[in-house]
Amino acid sequence: MQENKLQDRREFLRSAGKVLAGAAALSAVSPLLGAYDHAVAEEAVEAPAYPFTYQKLDPDATLERGYQSFYDLGGCAAGAFDAIIGQLAETVGYPFNQFPAKMFCNGAAGYGANSLCGSLGGCCAAIGLFCEATDARAITKELFDWYRGHAFPEHDPDGNAPTTSVAESVNCVDSVGKFMSANGIAEMSDPVRLARCASVTGESAKKTVELLNAHFGL
Repeated sequence: MQENKLQDRREFLRSAGKVLAGAAALSAVSPLLGAYDHAVAEEAVEAPAYPFTYQKLDPDATLERGYQSFYDLGGCAAGAFDAIIGQLAETVGYPFNQFPAKMFCNGAAGYGANSLCGSLGGCCAAIGLFCEATDARAITKELFDWYRGHAFPEHDPDGNAPTTSVAESVNCVDSVGKFMSANGIAEMSDPVRLARCASVTGESAKKTVELLNAHFGL
């Protein structure tokens, strides 16, 4: 009986010693953790003021990039956004390199609902980074008016020479549908249809850059 009590006492002292040692170690480490947190806070980068500062872009380079990005990034919305913001990410860096163009991959096929052409969606997002509401609306209206009356595709790097079509609408279902009907295309996967939408992506981004360059007097 006495021996059991002695054993229990020894176990208690051992446990208490471990707890005290752990507390002492934590006390020693806590200031270091606090200093680390403070250093991280000091290194944090502040968000840039809105709207972001626009830099002049070359319309033709934008056209070519938009065309290729349609294929590389999975559609018109991501391709158009990359044609503008992707260029600035490479030439300017921060904050433009914080926006992954693939976040607009859901804009393809009129946002999956045959609604707004994704290339316009990507362009509008870019416009919104540089312009306050009133100016953004005015530039967007110019872009949409141009889109409705433009004969796509004007850009034809693959030499497909398709019959062009005028959408008279900003919706994918009308824009793509009229083109496919004019060219006897039945499948969305048709290479000529894909090339046409790649051109729409590049041409829309080019027009957006032209409007932004003019707006900012560049």
